[in-house]
Amino acid sequence: MSIVEEQELWHRFRQGDEEAFSILANRHYRRLMHYGQKFSSNTQFIEDALQELLIHLWLHRATLNDTPSVTYYLLKAFRHQLIKALKRRAHEQPLDVQADAISFDFSIEQNYIQQETHNLLERTVEAALAQLPARQKEVIYLRYYQGLRPEEIASLLDIKSQSVSNILQRALTRLRENWPSILLIGLLLFYK
Repeated sequence: MSIVEEQELWHRFRQGDEEAFSILANRHYRRLMHYGQKFSSNTQFIEDALQELLIHLWLHRATLNDTPSVTYYLLKAFRHQLIKALKRRAHEQPLDVQADAISFDFSIEQNYIQQETHNLLERTVEAALAQLPARQKEVIYLRYYQGLRPEEIASLLDIKSQSVSNILQRALTRLRENWPSILLIGLLLFYK
């Protein structure tokens, strides 16, 4: 969906169009749930917080502003909703970032080998990410998994853009320190 189409849906939703709201909610549901999993492993808690956000958005649609990025707006609103819900319920801390699985159409044996290779590489990357502080993990997730620009991340996290750049730099430096082992495992598995 193009940015213009999303903005048109957002405008229609703000005018009370239930279909536009449903389309927006369905298109962003998975992304928001995935983001919510960085805050809590309790899927029901995340679903409840997302439902609360959607209800809040619908009830206050007339007072919402236009936005150049619906994705950014929803991520920011959901983050705020999650933090509010976590404070209210005193739940757990963010989880490790998990990469999405990639599947190819090979034979059963090749699929099994591919999956095992992917799982090992994923666990290695997760282990490297797990060594990062929570803020660095969140910034890495927002930048590379959600594709947000540093300015959007700064606004979302209520920090300065330079702080986002500094956090990213420190996180990438720490990951590079572990990169040789990740690269070696990846190469060994690739050439098996």
